[in-house]
Amino acid sequence: MGIDRRSFISLVAGGVVGSTFTPVIWKTLDDVSIWTQNWPWIPTLQYGEEQKVPALCKLGSDAYGIKIKTIAGRPVAAEGNPDHPLSLGGICPLGAASVHLMYSPSRVKNPKLKDGSSFKDISWDEAEEMLAEKIKAAGSSVAMISGDETGSVTDVLAGLVGKAGSDKSFLMPSESAPAAAALAMLGGDGQVGYDIENANYVLMLGADALGSWGNVARNGKAFSASREKGVKYIYVGPAQNGTTAVADSWIPCAAGTEPVLAMGLAAVIAESGRDRSFWPGFAAFAKFVKAAYPLDKVAEITGVSAETIKGLAGELVRAGRPLVLTAAEAGQGLGAFELAAGMSLNMLLERVNTVGGVRILPWAPSVVEAAADKKTLLASDVVAYLSAVADGGAEAPAVLMVHGANPAYALPNLTKAQAAIDKAGFVVSFSSFMDETAAMADLIMPDSYAFERLDDAYSPYGSGQPNYTVAAPVIKPVFDTKPAGDVILAVAAKADLDLGFESFEDVVKAKAEALGADFDEMVEGAAWVSEEFPAQDLALWTTPLEELSVAAADGKTLALAPVLRLKIGSAKIAIPPFNTNAIRFDEMLGNDMYVLMNAATAKNLGLNKDDAIKLAGAGGECKARLRIFEGVMNDTVVAPLGFGRTAWDEFSRGKGDNVYKLLAADIEAQTGLSRFATARVTVSKA
Repeated sequence: MGIDRRSFISLVAGGVVGSTFTPVIWKTLDDVSIWTQNWPWIPTLQYGEEQKVPALCKLGSDAYGIKIKTIAGRPVAAEGNPDHPLSLGGICPLGAASVHLMYSPSRVKNPKLKDGSSFKDISWDEAEEMLAEKIKAAGSSVAMISGDETGSVTDVLAGLVGKAGSDKSFLMPSESAPAAAALAMLGGDGQVGYDIENANYVLMLGADALGSWGNVARNGKAFSASREKGVKYIYVGPAQNGTTAVADSWIPCAAGTEPVLAMGLAAVIAESGRDRSFWPGFAAFAKFVKAAYPLDKVAEITGVSAETIKGLAGELVRAGRPLVLTAAEAGQGLGAFELAAGMSLNMLLERVNTVGGVRILPWAPSVVEAAADKKTLLASDVVAYLSAVADGGAEAPAVLMVHGANPAYALPNLTKAQAAIDKAGFVVSFSSFMDETAAMADLIMPDSYAFERLDDAYSPYGSGQPNYTVAAPVIKPVFDTKPAGDVILAVAAKADLDLGFESFEDVVKAKAEALGADFDEMVEGAAWVSEEFPAQDLALWTTPLEELSVAAADGKTLALAPVLRLKIGSAKIAIPPFNTNAIRFDEMLGNDMYVLMNAATAKNLGLNKDDAIKLAGAGGECKARLRIFEGVMNDTVVAPLGFGRTAWDEFSRGKGDNVYKLLAADIEAQTGLSRFATARVTVSKA
């Protein structure tokens, strides 16, 4: 028997309502505990002093504080940290499994060099000297990809690339990049955050806030507290999920059209008669949305009735402290214009830089010489770059370094991404695990695991206020690994590239000092929080007004709704062994994953429950089995991200298929950013 997401949130993350504390569920948890402790690679339990040590969880797209329970100095369990502003005692499914991942059989235990079709062990001195010589020889033909947009290791790696004379520093896709670009389109500058805790009406346009969007632990705690305050949560999206299970209502909306609904709501509100002329550009904006997004057109595109749209608009205006969250169901892939639609709606509601509204946070201070700052990193598109390398439109780097990311698995245009990695002269992975990118690498310099190293995080996307967390090591490295920050600094020194710091600890101290935070207090578990928000001079649609483009239904294809379920993993982490028993019988059959569609859609395609099917999109093909679920809109197929691993370990390798293969990116002309949240696929019997 498995534990579904709703039960998991309620039992582990304090998530709120809807689960009954029955003996059956507690027996299930006991089975999980016994099962995991019997694995041969889990250390034998020792007896000694019990402590709870503050740490960071960065296994998903967010970063938040947790506490690690140790016995005799050895981590044994993870739990929420009630003293951390982004946790408040909550924990996500990946955080709950984090201690077990430290001993995972997929850990890379020492430096490795590609030797034919396999790897051979080498020493750290050999690995560092080799990379330094490769960088010297490469000159400016150096590139890096990071999946950690909150931490200072990314700054150090970007500094190394910058010192080598290259501007090829990239972050993996997230909603931070289009959100920052959308804010810039409206005349603002900074990181976009959301003060969910103080809103009294939360409209979630595609944002699976209690399942995968933003900081799930924080969102869950805010939702739990809201139940006593009468706060209303409305989810809008193509399918029911863990968020809809506990939200006040679900409004079905065609996949990828939530931003169109935002513009339709804006049109209704702009015509409501309430004076909003204090916003520069209001008159032009009101004229545009009235012409481009009349109710009947928005209703046709989204599948949301005109009456429902008018009702939502009225509730937003009357709410007092409404907040609109615009996102993709997968938490990535929207364009800047789509996020600008949500931002414009919040502006019309007077909910920018105010309590319970959208908050604009300052950028993190830059302390590493020659490193691209976060604003620059977010504007650099890794999907477009790798596609250009694959197509011959850009030169392949002589050295490609990858940290905290798995671009060989978790990118749209996946075949091109893999081809570009293969074209690179020398690929270096700093992964703690044998992921798909590490398996393609020429050199693996394994980063110490999260609890084995000093780490930090500045204001993850969605944070309602500026915050900075530093986490000291909980335990010495279990294997022959080294913290990536220190390794990169050592390699830079050997390559005669001075980054201005001798140790990663010095980098973190410098960032803390630049923020005005106390490093010594922070390593003891105190998070730095600020109430300072940079003033913004916003205007509605400062760029030329354009209509949001939406792929039209054609009667031959279905709208694909890729979804992220953290218990299955993330773009960084495969299925944790601890979480395998939480995957339900209706999510996998043997090694086949299930995708969802309703009975009417299945009937039109001549498909039945449990049929083996093939999904084909512009990016590639996937195989799955069909589950009939009436919580999905017509002509829509819901597919989970996180399966289809070709590396890692026996708990995730070969389970299901990789939905990223279906996603093809196009370029948003106004920003140059890749868009891939929406896709259409054909579905047929396999």
